[in-house]
Order: sequence, then structure tokens, then C-alpha cells
Amino acid sequence: CPICGGGAFRRDEDVLDTWFSSALWPFSTLGWPENTPDLSYFYPTSTLVTGYDIIFFWVVRMVVAGLECMGESPFAHVLVHGLVRDSAGRKMSKSLDNGVDPLRVIDAYGADALRFMLVSGSSPGNDMRYSDEKTESARNFANKLWNAARFVIMNLDEESGEGRSPVSGAEESLRPEDRWILSKVNETAAEITRNMEKFELSLALQKIYELIREVYCDWYIELVKERLYGDDKAQKRTVRRVLVGVLSDLLRLLHPYMPFITEEIWGYLNKEGKLITDRWPVYDAELRAICAEDAAQIELGMEIIRSIRNIRAEADAPPTRRLTVTAVTDDPRKAAAVAAVSGHIERLANVASIAVIGSGGEGRIPEQAASAIADGVELYVPLDDLIDYRAERERLTKEAARLDDEIRRLNGKLSNEGFLSKAPAAIVVAEREKLAKAEDNRAKVSARAETMRDRG
Repeated sequence: CPICGGGAFRRDEDVLDTWFSSALWPFSTLGWPENTPDLSYFYPTSTLVTGYDIIFFWVVRMVVAGLECMGESPFAHVLVHGLVRDSAGRKMSKSLDNGVDPLRVIDAYGADALRFMLVSGSSPGNDMRYSDEKTESARNFANKLWNAARFVIMNLDEESGEGRSPVSGAEESLRPEDRWILSKVNETAAEITRNMEKFELSLALQKIYELIREVYCDWYIELVKERLYGDDKAQKRTVRRVLVGVLSDLLRLLHPYMPFITEEIWGYLNKEGKLITDRWPVYDAELRAICAEDAAQIELGMEIIRSIRNIRAEADAPPTRRLTVTAVTDDPRKAAAVAAVSGHIERLANVASIAVIGSGGEGRIPEQAASAIADGVELYVPLDDLIDYRAERERLTKEAARLDDEIRRLNGKLSNEGFLSKAPAAIVVAEREKLAKAEDNRAKVSARAETMRDRG
């Protein structure tokens, strides 16, 4: 015995550590040493996903055991991810009692939300921190997808079989926004496929998230509501087919990450068979050429809408205030594009009208206006549209009175010899800085009030 020196003991020469028995897992679970159908079908597999802490303990032993017992490696690729740590960055352990019970998380947020959070927060080889906030955010995304799907399903004609008919980008009934979303999904699906083939799972998930949340929910559904609620039955059918066709592809792309909610929604779309056995979206090279011009129009319109919303927000103008917009460009293609999507701009940015002129039309540009540039197109919104001068003058009057009171209070304090002699020097300096700031703000309010005097 190497510890006590006793010679009556003999070390067992036929002992392997537990990882060697675990190394048999890829084939022992499939019926080995018998040549079962499962063993023939499932061995070897394609990819092993594991943490970096057991590369030597388990991964290497599985390869050795597979080569020895089966004559070939149990997998072709190994994707090594980091560890899931607690919210403070510590490794989860029994001694620290900082483990997170996945069953508790699933009960609170759902299995899909937990899967989404774990994949979105991981990158090969890097550790991640678990947090309920991230899981809750993933649950909220699932809710948004569910609500969008409900909106689509509630607007379907149950007898038309709209959930089954594919949409071709060459169809004459399609509008620019339809071709834009078809092109967007087509291009993004190709990127996602490339990311997944390179095991860039987190990057692929981020693109799916943006495609569903921002492109489909925040933009396309809003762009087509007017047609969906209109009286043109042919256009309503077209919108419904595109809504369902695109949603179907989005469910296919998201399914590996959130299998339960996607399979559930799939069942409501009048689909035949299960989503898990359906086809993966395949890139259509022709669709890009067919939809390129329409997609460019919609992208420009979206950029203009964002710019107008930013102008409104910076001016603190209420969303209900209707604006008039002047768009300036010498590019005839962009001018035509703005005119083509003007209806969307007017509806989604609450614009009364948008005029498109060349740079030679300076006389038609408002003299007092807020401005922005959207993809080379200059945008001007008259200040008279943005500002309620009467309300602004009232606000400035109240703000001036408040600042006057503050300046009087600080002057009184700083002219008090008792305060100056007893207060610490840092406090006195801070009070003088407050006075200087209040006086500066008062001057700005006065200047702003002067500009408001003769307006409105």
C-alpha cells in the first residue's frame, strides 16, 4: 500500500474509471454487441455537442472505444461549447448551492424559452451566465410569435385552404411589400442555413429572431393591414397567402430552437403532417431578381418612416399630430420609389402628405424645418407641424418661473455668511455649480421663448 506500506494488500489490475464505461454510450445504448437495426442506422452519428471541461474525460474515451469496438469514430464533428454559470459568473456546484433547476425554469417560462436563452447566449468555447431576465425575454418573444400567428389564423378563410398553397414571387397579384418579405425570408434563410452548417447556432438564431420580430411582426403585418381589412377580395386572398406562406417558413427556421410552440402553431395552419418532418426552406436564386426592385422600394420607405418617427420623437411631438413632409432627391429611381410607397409612409408615420422634389426646388422647402437624410433622400418637416407654439410658450413660462425660484434660493444660500463659514468647501463648490447650471438653463429658456414670441 503506497499510504501505509502494508504488504498484505494488492491493487486490482482490472479497474477502469467511470468515464470508460460512459465511453461505450454511443453504441451500447443501440444494442451492441448485437448488430441491431438501431445500431446499423444510428452509428456513427454526425455531431457531438459538449462542454470543454470533459473533452479528455469523455470525448476522447468515446473515440477510443468506438475505434476499438466498432472500427470507426462515433461522430464526425465535435462542437465544444462553454459552461452555463450562475448570474454571478460562478460555476454551478453543490457546495455553493447555486445550481439552477431546469424543471423550475420550464415551469415558469416554458421549455422553448429555456432552449432559446441557452442557445442565444452561447458561442463556441465561451461560458455564459444564466439569468431569469434573459429567459423571460425569450418567453416574451414566444408570446409575440404566438400573437402574430393568432392574428394570421383569425384572418384566414377556413374553406379556401390558404395554409397549403405556395406563393410564387412572379405572381401578378403581389404588391411590393409582398415581394419584399418573400425576398427577405429567402435571403435570410440562406444566411441562416450557412450559419448552421458552420455551427454558428447563436448567430443563426439572432437572424431568425430579427426576421420574425422586426421584419414580419413589426413591419410586414403593419404594411398589409389596410389590404387585409379592405374590400378587395382578391387582394385579401393574396395577403393571406403571403402571411401564411412566410409564417410557414419562419416556423421551419425556428423549429430547431423552439420546437414546441412552432409545432403547435403549425397544426393550426391547415398543414398536412408534422413540422419536424417537413422540408427546410431552400434558397431560390430567381426570387432575388424578381423581387429586387420592389424590395428596394420598401426598404427606402421603411428608412423614411424611421427618420420621420425620429424627427417626431426629438421634437417631442405627439404621435397623433399629422405632419407634412418634403422629400428632396435628384435620383429619378428614388423619387419614383418614394412616390410608390407614399401610402405606407403616410399611414405608418402619420403623414398628411409627402411631396417629392428635386434639389432645384429650394423654394418649396420649408424655411423653418426639422430635417433628416434617409438613404440619400433629404426629408424636411415644418416646425409648425411639430410644435404646438401655444403649449410650448406655456411650458417655457412655467420652466422660467421654476428656474427663477431656484436661482433665488441658491443666491440666498450662497450669500449667507453662516452657510459659507460652516459648510465644507466641496458643498459650497457644488452649490455654485448648481447656480451656474440654473442660470445657463434660464438663458436657454429665454432664448427659446424669444423664438416662440412671434410664432403660432
